[in-house]
Amino acid sequence: MDRTNEVKKSLEALARKQVLIGIPDGSDRPEEKGQPITNAQLLYAHTHGIRQKSMREEMNPKVESGEMTYSQAYQMWLQTHGSPLWHSPPRPVLEPAIEHHKDEIAMQLRRVLDVALNGGDPEPELHKAGMMGQNFARDWFTNSANGWPQNSPRTVEKKGSDKPLIDTGELRKAITYVIEG
Repeated sequence: MDRTNEVKKSLEALARKQVLIGIPDGSDRPEEKGQPITNAQLLYAHTHGIRQKSMREEMNPKVESGEMTYSQAYQMWLQTHGSPLWHSPPRPVLEPAIEHHKDEIAMQLRRVLDVALNGGDPEPELHKAGMMGQNFARDWFTNSANGWPQNSPRTVEKKGSDKPLIDTGELRKAITYVIEG
């Protein structure tokens, strides 16, 4: 029995799918002054670090005039917490965690392709790939390979922990996956 057309359709459908790892940004939530930032915004800030005061002072007039768009929640958070006395170095999570485990993820994605080539439903294998990425990213918070700088003594004293980015665990738990397409 020739199943070439079925396999071709399955592969075409698979080519439109993406497994995305991260934190949904909650973009349906309106940004209002005084509202806490989302976990997606918080992870972004920790990935890229907190802007220095001179950079914020240069950017603020552009943002306020509308010349430059910038998340209001992120801007508020930087102004509230971003003084030179409270410096936060970048601590990226998603990209380095995925890169560190790229061989394992590639093997799972090969399984996805094998299932599709054999005429099966690749969706369960895509979910396994997503779950792997989610778990690798969540593990990155405590993985010694992350290379993150230690918390400053002041931060350790203030939060009572020497674990960077871990207070309640909510940021880590917010990392998930979705399959689109």
